[in-house]
Amino acid sequence: MEHPTAVAVADVVRPLLAREGYDLILVEFVPRSRILRLFIDREDVGSEVGVTIDDCSRMSRLVGDVLDGEGLSDSIGERYTLEVSSPGLDRPLTRPKDFRRFAGEEIKLSTTAPLDGRRRFSGRLTAADENEVRLEVDGREYAIGYDIIERARLVPQF
Repeated sequence: MEHPTAVAVADVVRPLLAREGYDLILVEFVPRSRILRLFIDREDVGSEVGVTIDDCSRMSRLVGDVLDGEGLSDSIGERYTLEVSSPGLDRPLTRPKDFRRFAGEEIKLSTTAPLDGRRRFSGRLTAADENEVRLEVDGREYAIGYDIIERARLVPQF
């Protein structure tokens, strides 16, 4: 389950990032260490450039200003660390469109509840729609609903 702060931040910064040409992939908030982490990607997914350090730095300043202006910084706490980065090679998969985009790729996925006696899956993402993903693991296909996906990430291929 997402932390309420992460949800509130996502709602506020998603339109800002979209206006700047970025897609908000994921917002994570770690209360204990007061880290607010945003993963962004370019909206034009066909771009060969990807997200640069300069992009992250610029978006960090803009996001920080918006959080201050909206009063969200106060709900996070006096001191927090804002991290804005690219999703990386082991990018998180969080939305149906992310899963559809990476169909055919190897992923690791964990669930909140056991499915056929297991909670961790590693295999090829074969398909995704608005309700579930299909994952081939050791020659067997699993249909996994988004409602029980705890975490999913691409497995980097070198």
